Amino acid sequence: MSPTQKPRTRAAHYAAEEADRVIRRITDSLDIAQADLGKLGGSLGSGVADLRRSLARLLRDARRDAGKMSKATRKDLDRLQKDVLAAAKVKPKTKAKTPAKAKAKAATKAKAAAKAKSAAKAKAPAKAKVAAKRKAAVKAKATATAKAKAPTKRKASAKR
Repeated sequence: MSPTQKPRTRAAHYAAEEADRVIRRITDSLDIAQADLGKLGGSLGSGVADLRRSLARLLRDARRDAGKMSKATRKDLDRLQKDVLAAAKVKPKTKAKTPAKAKAKAATKAKAAAKAKSAAKAKAPAKAKVAAKRKAAVKAKATATAKAKAPTKRKASAKR
């Protein structure tokens, strides 16, 4: 572990070691298979040479992929470790409620919501009446203002 990394918890440390151990075992097996394939190289006929080369390429790629997987696994475990430690540090602000208290609180909220809904229904017709009265008053005022501003017809004068 580098000096900049935080110490791991026991479970995370064990998981990381186990993953490294398994991947190391796979890598060692691939190394042995590559070495044995190299020993067989001279004793095989020319028809099998293509198969040996493709198998050697497959083993080399598998070994490289095992190394990549090892790095990715270590990164994932470190990230999970960090997330677990961060989650452990967060403390709930309120203490846990008992199920009875939670039910009572939910029932109270439901009652309050129902009461507010019925009050809103009762207020709706009254609000509509007030709005209609205002609209009628504004319309009447506009009509009266328009009549006052309209020019009046003059009577024909008697002097003709």
